[in-house]
Amino acid sequence: MEGFRKENTRIAKNTLIFNVRMVVIMLIGILATRLLMKYLGASDYGLYNVVAGIIAMLGFLTSAMSATTRRYINIEQGKPDGDCNRIFNICMVLHIVMAIFILVLAQTLGLWYVCHVANIPDGKMADAVFVYEVSTFVACLGIVNIPYQSLIESHEQFHLTAIIDIVTNLVRLGLICLLVYFSKDGLRVYALMVAFVTLCSFVLYRVICFRRWRETVRHSFFKGGGLYKEMFSFNFYSALGALSSVARTQGSNLVVNFFFGTVVNAAFSIAYQIETFTLNSVNKLTLSAAPQITRNWGAGNSSRTVDLVYKISRFTVLIMAVFFFTAFVELDWLIGIWMHKITVPEGTVLLCRWTLVSALVRAFCGGGTQTLEQATGKIKWFQIWSSALAIAVLPLGCLAFSLGAAPVTIILLFIGYSLVYRTVELLLLKKLVDFRIGEYFMKSYLRPALAVLILALYLFAYTRFFPLEAGPLARLGGIALTFGVSCLVCFFVGMYSWERESVLSLIKKK
Repeated sequence: MEGFRKENTRIAKNTLIFNVRMVVIMLIGILATRLLMKYLGASDYGLYNVVAGIIAMLGFLTSAMSATTRRYINIEQGKPDGDCNRIFNICMVLHIVMAIFILVLAQTLGLWYVCHVANIPDGKMADAVFVYEVSTFVACLGIVNIPYQSLIESHEQFHLTAIIDIVTNLVRLGLICLLVYFSKDGLRVYALMVAFVTLCSFVLYRVICFRRWRETVRHSFFKGGGLYKEMFSFNFYSALGALSSVARTQGSNLVVNFFFGTVVNAAFSIAYQIETFTLNSVNKLTLSAAPQITRNWGAGNSSRTVDLVYKISRFTVLIMAVFFFTAFVELDWLIGIWMHKITVPEGTVLLCRWTLVSALVRAFCGGGTQTLEQATGKIKWFQIWSSALAIAVLPLGCLAFSLGAAPVTIILLFIGYSLVYRTVELLLLKKLVDFRIGEYFMKSYLRPALAVLILALYLFAYTRFFPLEAGPLARLGGIALTFGVSCLVCFFVGMYSWERESVLSLIKKK
């Protein structure tokens, strides 16, 4: 029990680190987006997101390879005779090969799409190609950097990644401020700024890993096609699953660009940035627990693994509920303050509201189950179903837009995808690892669902009785009140008594 308490405390500590990181980066991102909208304009800002998004689509393997690297290093750490150096070097070979593959794909199919299919404003094609080429370099650099970042995370040294992310984002913000001096070539200069920041991050990760785990990152070449084949197969199916995330973000971005142009892309970029800020907080909770879930499964401790999955799923919803209701009560006013004196594309607030709803639904449909799937290694059918359902949303979106549907329709379709895939996922878990669905819902979602219901009633009362003509101080007070109410409801309703006692004890000790 004492060991479990220490593990739970470490998860809580890592989650706190991630949330501090998330809040700082969120504040930096809010200011950065405002400055980019100001200096680049809605059209150029939307153009950058479309063109860079094409590379993000081609680089969909990045997140999949990161999960593969972390999973195999954690499994190796759980073995008495594990060889992490062998795993690291095999991952490096696979990442270098993948970076070359992405480069070839980007310079053929991707470049053709930019030049012949993408909805690029007149006179902007040269800028679009320049941004595309720089983004290709950034993507390949990021792929080669993944093993180093994954090694740090597998050792649960999340404070290091938090520091690097905060520092690089501060550097990016400082560089964005210089765009005021580059009004003519702002789009190109910003692309070079992003490349510079990525290069700095690349160097920092390598320096840290060589200083802390020199034996692990020592370069060697290992033969044995069996492990290469196994990891490549695992990575292939992880990549299929990553397609669902790419379809949701970059795929829908390209569909919207085709039907509505770059100005509406700018509105979607603002909405997706809000969703990213909120989802990062809960995703990092899952990432904090992932090393322990994987190591416990690799060591044969299935009961501890399942207990962690239940806890992470429950706290995922509770944390998201706090962010969702705090932001939702005064979202239109907050966006108005955020984009003060900047022309915001029509429909931005509506897109942001539904994006927040989508994030809350995804919190209920996420949690620790994805990490459990990765730990077991039985990911084939999860990823096939996830990618197939997500990709199917894009032609449905095209059909809806061709019939005159509003841009927000694509978000509603992806909410439907989340619900359908969640059902498929749980049924597959039951079949493959004898997962107890009923027990999972009772222990993971009963209390959070009750907390969300209470907060929904509070939101209804707030919007009904709060005066529309209230001033800035009253609205800030309303946001603070909602945050306090959300925290109290999640604490007393969403958590079990022993969890409340543990939290209070941890606060007293610290």
